[in-house]
Amino acid sequence: MTGAGAMDQPISIERKTSVSDGAGGSLDTWAAIANGQVWAAVRAAKATSFDETLDNGRINAGYKVSFTIYTIADLTEVDRIVWNGETYNIRGILRSGNPLTVQVDAERGVAS
Repeated sequence: MTGAGAMDQPISIERKTSVSDGAGGSLDTWAAIANGQVWAAVRAAKATSFDETLDNGRINAGYKVSFTIYTIADLTEVDRIVWNGETYNIRGILRSGNPLTVQVDAERGVAS
């Protein structure tokens, strides 16, 4: 993956888990994986990386980003990334060529 830049941005990768609600049921929650912090090269996914949706009368602008990270073997599109206090839903994972890195395409501002 050429041109990815330096992996100088700290991100967290989170995975949805179910925990007991104390009343016999369960709640979905997000928990950090991969020691809670990973270093990434971050870049806009493409020039037209904004999408807008309407949510309860409010416009939400989605933003697509590519994160290049060292490989995490069990990373899936169900996981999510937190970068600079913003949550990004993983939309695609590209594993190719270099076995040490992976490109993760993610989107902010839209439902998972």
